[in-house]
Amino acid sequence: MWVHVLIYCVTGLAIYLGVFSAVPWLRDRGVPLLHAFFGLLWAPVMLLLPLALYLFVSVEGGEISLDSVLERFRFNPVQRSDWLWIIGAILVTVISEQLLEPVGVYFARKKALAPPAHLPAPFNPLKKMTLPPREFFGVPLPGNWKLVLVFIPLHLMAMFAEELMWRGYLLPLEESILGGWAWVFNGVFWAWAVHAVLRWHFVGMMPGMLLVPLIAQHTQSTWASFIVHAVPNSLLWVLLLWGVVKIPSKEE
Repeated sequence: MWVHVLIYCVTGLAIYLGVFSAVPWLRDRGVPLLHAFFGLLWAPVMLLLPLALYLFVSVEGGEISLDSVLERFRFNPVQRSDWLWIIGAILVTVISEQLLEPVGVYFARKKALAPPAHLPAPFNPLKKMTLPPREFFGVPLPGNWKLVLVFIPLHLMAMFAEELMWRGYLLPLEESILGGWAWVFNGVFWAWAVHAVLRWHFVGMMPGMLLVPLIAQHTQSTWASFIVHAVPNSLLWVLLLWGVVKIPSKEE
């Protein structure tokens, strides 16, 4: 299990140092905040995809073929009976995030748990985003279709890489050791190690972070957990699209 812990913690540490230390360093050298933040946020996550495949081949002697990858990483079709679980998990994730938002604001005001000053809304709970949003990480939104056409596929790829590693590769191994409680181990380390960068959100993130591996374990399908992971996060896309299609007034 120490290898699992190492993968969780190294990924989380790379993201944490990138967001808190490397982003301001890059901004001081003229790199746009949007590029610096998401580049350093997603780079460690994207690397999980080739790492998971490498471990499958080198450690387990697996074969890189479509059938073997789909089977080993549990990309099993979602059964009709699973959709109630998936929809319920999505609803609980979204509702719990909203209900626990004041808790995140409370902890964000604590110096030890505060978000970095350069982090804007909606990621920073101490800053408010106007609705519809006029900009995203300093980039104007009205008419900026290029932003969403690049952002959404990259965001999807990052979430897919996470699911491939955390639920596709590691969770089955954790089940063989921890049995029915593997989803708890998986969810806690995914939340508090990988997402340590959201240190003020350590309470509010837990329902969703536990539900994703629970759904993966219950359905034995990484596609199911990917859906539960991606749909709540896609609410950010709705905000971006709202800002893109909004036509600024003459005063703006």
